Amino acid sequence: MIRTRMFPAASLTVVLLGLGQLASADSYSIVLKGKVVTEDGSPPPVEVAILRQCSDIQGSAPGPLANKKTGEYIWRMDIDYSACRECYIYAEHKGWTSTRIEVQSLDINKPVQELPNLVIRESVVDPYQLVLPEGSTPGKAKSEWNAAMKALDAHNYDETARRLQNAVAAVPKFAAGWHALGVLAERSNKQAEAKDDYEKAIAADPKLLAPYVTLTRLQLKMKDWDGASKAADSLIKADSKHLFPEAYVHLAVARYHLKDLAGAEMAVREEMRLDPKGTKVRRAEYVLGRILEAKGDSAGAAEHMAKYLQLDPNAPDIVQVKAHADNLGKPTANLIEPELEVL
Repeated sequence: MIRTRMFPAASLTVVLLGLGQLASADSYSIVLKGKVVTEDGSPPPVEVAILRQCSDIQGSAPGPLANKKTGEYIWRMDIDYSACRECYIYAEHKGWTSTRIEVQSLDINKPVQELPNLVIRESVVDPYQLVLPEGSTPGKAKSEWNAAMKALDAHNYDETARRLQNAVAAVPKFAAGWHALGVLAERSNKQAEAKDDYEKAIAADPKLLAPYVTLTRLQLKMKDWDGASKAADSLIKADSKHLFPEAYVHLAVARYHLKDLAGAEMAVREEMRLDPKGTKVRRAEYVLGRILEAKGDSAGAAEHMAKYLQLDPNAPDIVQVKAHADNLGKPTANLIEPELEVL
């Protein structure tokens, strides 16, 4: 991990001093002007630093802080064009992720350059991750939890389960412990046990989002459409910050199989409203296409399936999806209909 120190952004007047001077034989100074924004275009609600990361590490460096009110930053940067490396700048703040902008190949003939916006959004933890923040494990469960993680690292899953059972026995409201048991059970293909453990995790801590996500996905895999619909609806209500917009697609899939096409369309269109560029849940376009197909709207179905093929050309079932899209309205007795979601 690169250790960094942050420095406030210099004023443009100061930055412009010395432009055109060579820092070394093949290094040029240029001024970069840019802005950090959230996905809706507003300034970030947190103070973020701008950093440069290079493939050879040597060129990596800390940069300025973005302005607290506007998100703007100015960076006088020396770029060594003789170095064989790739370099990017990005915004950094704990709990947030950022887009990146390539800077190693910027035009040296433009001493001041306006860069595209750096876009940040809150990080989403993998719902199957079994790592707790330091200091968050209940005291009475700590030793068993630590022992469970050591057993997990050693691929001793029976011992992991035994230690986790001890942890939740010591602290019955240890939601993360129940969730970990559910993840372990699901990975062992013990779906009924996993479902029970996820439900206990939610009951122990209704604010913990991970078990809602894993429970919903599990019930979709089990084709328990009613259960998946209820779980997705509960996730949507609990997830006030919309960290898991996939919940709306899960809800749409469940409603589709429950023959509630109007409700399915409403759910998937809500996801698309929250994610207008289709960057978070690309499968939403295909799901909407299937819903419209079922409603008899072949033109609408074709439009959204085509958009999905553009958004996600490397989907694991892309061949089947393309075949389905190509044969809309035609006899498809010999074609296997793709799953609405790949989980």
